[in-house]
Amino acid sequence: MENKAYHHGDLKRELMEKGLVLISRYGEDKLSLRKLAAECGVSNAAPYAHFKNKDELLAEMQNYVMKRFAEELEKAVKEYGNSDKLFIKLGKAYVMFFYKNPLYFDFLFSRKNIEIQPSVNKSGKNEPLEILKKTASAYFLKFGLSDREIENKIMAMWALVHGLSAISVMPNLELNGDFEERAEEIISSASALRKE
Repeated sequence: MENKAYHHGDLKRELMEKGLVLISRYGEDKLSLRKLAAECGVSNAAPYAHFKNKDELLAEMQNYVMKRFAEELEKAVKEYGNSDKLFIKLGKAYVMFFYKNPLYFDFLFSRKNIEIQPSVNKSGKNEPLEILKKTASAYFLKFGLSDREIENKIMAMWALVHGLSAISVMPNLELNGDFEERAEEIISSASALRKE
């Protein structure tokens, strides 16, 4: 009999990544720590060293995906923060994150507890949205826009990249050319990214 007690590497991350695969295949209701252990080739007890139960696993999976997502957006802000193409590159980072990780999109936006707080005067717990709000507010305040106008711009920008992300993860998407290049072209063409 195979010994499943030993696992090298980052088991917690592997459990979360394989959990996303299992949810995609069979649905969240069919996910269990026991099935996850079998998928990772570890003992039935191994997942419990990282998660008390399935609810904690799901919460950690959500935090994990949100953190990775926020890190990608922060990279774009750091790289293009002083560029007039910042919003285009930030939007592209948003879309490409999900294009490269379609299971993240399906899982994350199936969660009912994701906070959406577009107000520029209130902070929320949705770190990726907070990055967009902070970046957009700093930019649009230079033009004397009201808070409501800035919030409208933020919602328009977010709707554009979120919609494009949803399209990008569809299994039958057929676009001519390189998707990354096309994503940037599509985002560039949207007037909502510029103050008219």
